[in-house]
Amino acid sequence: MTFKNNFFKPTMINKEYVILDMIENDCNITQRKMSQAISIAVSMVNNYLDYFEKDKLIKRVRRSTKVVQYYITKRGSERKKILNIEYLKNCLQLYNSAKVIIHTYLNRIEEQGHKNILLYGAGEVCEIFLQTMKLFNYDLKILGILDDDVNKIGLSMFGWRVLNPKDIFKFDFDGILITSYTHQENIKKKLIEYNVSEKLILTFFDNKFIGAYI
Repeated sequence: MTFKNNFFKPTMINKEYVILDMIENDCNITQRKMSQAISIAVSMVNNYLDYFEKDKLIKRVRRSTKVVQYYITKRGSERKKILNIEYLKNCLQLYNSAKVIIHTYLNRIEEQGHKNILLYGAGEVCEIFLQTMKLFNYDLKILGILDDDVNKIGLSMFGWRVLNPKDIFKFDFDGILITSYTHQENIKKKLIEYNVSEKLILTFFDNKFIGAYI
């Protein structure tokens, strides 16, 4: 299955994997669609396909002067699996690096005296925070998770329920950790409107902090 890659640079090996994956999923895929998927010229896609065909990773079947079908070979499928493993290894390295940064950050806010915190933002960042907290022993206690998305409210994340931000004052907290990059400023503004002291608003995506550990 082809997935959207918004992070890793589109290297040659990445392009190779994406093209093979697209061909395996759709033999009628056009060179133009391939070029759009990896942001290169159609002529460059054709160069890749020539190389793949020469290396017996794919075979082309010309149905007409304008219609060409592409099929991945057994050799090509094996090559794609190898590339996929390499991709997953890189993803895992990045994920583990993120956990180290989060672990360092959690230690820092513990040192600042925060013990009972709420998390605001029930997305991927929140998941990594929760998983990291399960790996290490912290004095920090998570009271709950807040999110503005009505479709997430009521759901559970690793045993913690996602709550409406309006429930914020039902808790005796000494910190609210914003676990959203995209909406960090809007969340901070909303918390201030709720009369939450800025001293209690914890922002992970702080350039000074992140820059010190990456």
